[in-house]
Amino acid sequence: MKIYLSFLILLTSINQLSSQPKQEVRAVWLTTNLQLDWPPKSSDPEVQKKALIEILDDLSNKKFNTIYFQARSQGSVMYKSEIEPWSQYLTGALEGEPLYDPLKFILEEAHKRNFEVHAWVNMIRCKIGEQFPQNSLPQHVMLKQPEWVRKYIEGNSISFWLDPGLPEARNYLRNICIELITKYDVDGIHFDFIRYPGVNFDDSLSYTLYGNGMDLYSWRRENISKLVAEIYDTLIAIKPMLKVGSAPIGIYENILGARGWEGKNSVFQDSRDWLRREKQDYLTPQIYWDLENNPRFDVLLNDWMKNNFGRPIISGIGAYDNQVSREIDQQIETSRKLNASGQSFFRYENIKNNRFNYYKTLANIPPMKWKDSIPPNSPINLNGRNVPNYLGWIELVWESPPPAIDGDTVKFYNIYRSEDNIIDRNDSKYLTSFSSSYYLFDNLKRPKQLEYYYQVSSLDKGNNESIDASNIVKVELTNLKNILKPAYPTFLSYLSTKRIDGSIYFAVQFEKEEKIKIGLYDEKENLIQSVFQGNTTVGFNVFNFSTEKLKNQAVIIKVITTNRTEQIKILL
Repeated sequence: MKIYLSFLILLTSINQLSSQPKQEVRAVWLTTNLQLDWPPKSSDPEVQKKALIEILDDLSNKKFNTIYFQARSQGSVMYKSEIEPWSQYLTGALEGEPLYDPLKFILEEAHKRNFEVHAWVNMIRCKIGEQFPQNSLPQHVMLKQPEWVRKYIEGNSISFWLDPGLPEARNYLRNICIELITKYDVDGIHFDFIRYPGVNFDDSLSYTLYGNGMDLYSWRRENISKLVAEIYDTLIAIKPMLKVGSAPIGIYENILGARGWEGKNSVFQDSRDWLRREKQDYLTPQIYWDLENNPRFDVLLNDWMKNNFGRPIISGIGAYDNQVSREIDQQIETSRKLNASGQSFFRYENIKNNRFNYYKTLANIPPMKWKDSIPPNSPINLNGRNVPNYLGWIELVWESPPPAIDGDTVKFYNIYRSEDNIIDRNDSKYLTSFSSSYYLFDNLKRPKQLEYYYQVSSLDKGNNESIDASNIVKVELTNLKNILKPAYPTFLSYLSTKRIDGSIYFAVQFEKEEKIKIGLYDEKENLIQSVFQGNTTVGFNVFNFSTEKLKNQAVIIKVITTNRTEQIKILL
């Protein structure tokens, strides 16, 4: 029974790896507070920019598509503000103005790589630690409006929080968000610490002024919900396509298998009421636990999904925890099984060394149909060619379509590639790249055959994909074909071998699909290296292997089919 169960688990994992969703949020919290992820311990703007570029390139290689960039923490910001001072982590002082704008910089660089950037804003908590902020221009809110601020002590921890029971404090936070989204082209705004610090918060004055006879705990929940609604309505009126979301506490209320600190009752964060009232576009609950112990990740995520009121739930994964870190693949798989809209990882430093086996293919961000449900028109007249003198470079060019019926133009394009003329655009394995222009250069570093097929579709600012796509175009690798064709092929006859960039390329022509094995052997018939095992396609099939560890050796390349073996001897 154990062997059978293990086999089923392995089979499920293999299926998950081979079939990955084409639409999925893949996000990470990029922490600037305390310089945990960024900026580095340097005030040199070029060092800071370089470090940020390295993070973006790494996330792009890992096939992420969303960044929650911490734009505000401890009452200071990572952008030019008329309301709050620059973060001390940029220059070492609150009054220090950097020689560039970090939020503007990450938006430009991230958008080049097809990321969405949501400005992550720490809301009601405005300072940690007992030391007061230094004077600056603009002043820190603790110095500018001390009557709004309350000290909170929990054990040995001291922090300072705005009193959300004060309408003027709520309005201050709303104005911060208005400034941020009007000055910067952020794709979304992402709230954190939009709650009370705990039950023992000192809000007796504001409760006396504004409680109006309500139960204290209900009044606190209503204050937070009012803040969320006021900000949401204001921001969406300014930018209807802006995505407004939050990262609430992972346990809404205690349930069987998941008990602990409750969002609703411990910190008065009634996040499900926000969803019910349609005052959030998504939630990314901080479900920072593993799959085995209370509170369980899967139990909590299932509870969130059953109470999502039709809005996306993105599972927040606590990659800083060693047990969770070992379960990242399983937690991604669990998120998909429970139909979550994606995953977000806390935080970048804790995932930078992960391989992300379950992000093998690219993914589009799911559209929010209540904001925009009209797809763009599809591109037309796709053409492709093998760029002269560049071995595996394919140049694709197409024509942009006219605006859709809602006036939307194309924001970017999906590029699909196949080894035959069948392209299933619902299958993520065909999605090979994105382009924000009307052309693309596809670099096939190790081509497996001499011809490939391409198709292009359109996506608008709401991530709606065109219903149709361009024509399918076949592109022949003429450069490689010309290199490999001195001896015109017959069935299973080799074209010439060719050394290119440290690899040996060779081609074999097949008149029908064949199940084959290809290996490298020494002169005593010992297998040195397996090159290929699987099914071929009709026509030319290109194979290659690295010669890095095989210098100055004579090797035999064997092609083994069900009824025939052919070989060629070459000197490396």
